[in-house]
Amino acid sequence: MDTTQVLAVVLVSTWILGGLVVALWMRRSGHSLYIWLGIGILCGPFSALIALDRIRHLPRPTPLPIATAHDDLLDVVVGIDGSPESVLAARTAVALLSDRITSLTLATVLDYDSSGIYTGAERQSAAYEHLREVAAELEFEPVETELLFGRPAKALVSFAEEAGFELLVVGPRGRGLSKALIGSVSSELLSDSPIPILVGPTAHPARRSPGQPNEVS
Repeated sequence: MDTTQVLAVVLVSTWILGGLVVALWMRRSGHSLYIWLGIGILCGPFSALIALDRIRHLPRPTPLPIATAHDDLLDVVVGIDGSPESVLAARTAVALLSDRITSLTLATVLDYDSSGIYTGAERQSAAYEHLREVAAELEFEPVETELLFGRPAKALVSFAEEAGFELLVVGPRGRGLSKALIGSVSSELLSDSPIPILVGPTAHPARRSPGQPNEVS
């Protein structure tokens, strides 16, 4: 292998490695790994410029209503991730705490690349539809729905804390939120969460969640 070939191999390797690093970085920030792998392979290290521009234009969260304190009553947010376990967790919370719940919100999290009006409209619509289907099954009214963007655990916990919720409910395992919350970072979240976390029971294998899964895995 002559010098020209060695140089070509080094350049190609550097190009691919640079794109891969950017893709992994964006994935950890709550973006789609597959989209950014494609961008990284095409643009190599220059994909970092695209990533920085994308981060500067991330959707800003809308102002959230701050829950008011009330004795023995709870404002509850449930993480719905398309799994039967997350839906069962919502049902369980309502069954156990219905007399104490003052507000109930169902929230799901999509990656940042689903936040665009055009690029993510279909996923957003499917996510809202799934939340509405779950809300219709619960024996509680009214039920609010919220669509969040970013890393599932971080987005849900930040939303719950900033809006003043007093209880966060998740399933024991699932496709997105509960997997992120109760998986490899369970010890950190369960010990450091600013609000209490209620982990729902394991769903019966025969029961299925309504709608289609729509969250980040």
